[in-house]
Amino acid sequence: MPTKSEWQQILEQKLPPKDRYTDRNRAITAYYAQCYLQQPDVFKWAGMAAFASNQVGLALMVAEALMAPRTLAAAPQISGGDGLLTLGAKIYRLGMSIAFTVPVALHDAAIRPLLLNDLELLKQGNDQIFDDIAWAHLAYIQAGIGEIEANVSEIGQPYILQGFRMIDAGVKKLADPDQREAGRALIRKGNITLLKQEQEQTLASCMDNLSRIGKLIVSLGGAMEFEDASRNGAGGSWFTGHFGILPVLSGQVSLDRFEDRWKWLEDEALPLWDRIDTAYAPETSFHRRLVAMAEREPSLLHQITGLLTSGYQVVGLQLPR
Repeated sequence: MPTKSEWQQILEQKLPPKDRYTDRNRAITAYYAQCYLQQPDVFKWAGMAAFASNQVGLALMVAEALMAPRTLAAAPQISGGDGLLTLGAKIYRLGMSIAFTVPVALHDAAIRPLLLNDLELLKQGNDQIFDDIAWAHLAYIQAGIGEIEANVSEIGQPYILQGFRMIDAGVKKLADPDQREAGRALIRKGNITLLKQEQEQTLASCMDNLSRIGKLIVSLGGAMEFEDASRNGAGGSWFTGHFGILPVLSGQVSLDRFEDRWKWLEDEALPLWDRIDTAYAPETSFHRRLVAMAEREPSLLHQITGLLTSGYQVVGLQLPR
C-alpha cells in the first residue's frame, strides 16, 4: 500500500499549482465537500473544513486581485520573429512596463507588507491543513484504519491517529441499533480531535507569523459561515460576535491565539455545526451549497476576480509565449 507521502502526492497531483491561489483553494474546498457528501455520517471534519476553506478563499481572491498589477511591469518575452506586428507589440509592452513601473512599485510598497504577506500565510495554512489531514481521509476510504495506523505515529501526529481510531470505532457501532448513539458520539469526538490537530498543531506557525494588523484583520473577519439545514437558510458564527468587538480591538482576545480560537469554536461554532449537520438532507440549501463547492462552481466573487485579473493582462498586452 502507499506510504503517507504517496497518499499526499495522489491528492497533490489533482490540485492546480500553488501560484494559482483561488483555483487551488477551490480544488481543496471541493475535495473536503466531496468527502462529506460521500459519507456525511462519518466525515464531519471534512464538512466543516469545506466551509472554512471556502471562507479562506474569499481572502485569497483579494490577494490574487491585488497581485494582478504586477503583471503590467513584468513583460514576458514575445516570440514570433521580427515582423511589424511583433515589433509593435514589443514597443507597446516596453512602454506599458515603463508607464506602470512607478504605480506598481507604490502598489507593492503600500499593500504587500500590510496585506499580501499575511494572505500568503493564510494560503500556506490552507495548503498545510490539506497536506496534513486530507490524505488520511483518502487512505481511510480506500484502505481502512490500518492504513492510517501504518503511516501515523503517536508522537508525530497523535490527534490524527486518535481521531481516526475513534471514527472507525464509531462506524463499527453504527451497524448495531443498540449502539448507534454511542457510535455517533465516537464519530463526533473523533472529528473534533481532527479539528484540534488542525487548530492547535497545523495552523500554529501560520497564525504566529501574521503581522499585528493581520492578526486584527483575521480576528475581525473570523467566521464559520454555513448554510443552515434546519432552517434552509444562512447560518454562521463570528469570532467578534462571540467575544464582542471591544475585546478584539483591544487585543484582549485574538484569533491567532489557540486558546481564544478554540474557546470560540467549542462554545459556539461547533454546537452550531452539530445542529446544522444533524439536520442534513438532500433537499436543503446546505446540501446544495456543498454540491456547488464539490463541483467547483465559481461564486460571483470568483468571477469578478477573474475578470479583474484578465483586464490587467489585456491592458498589458500579455500575448502568449
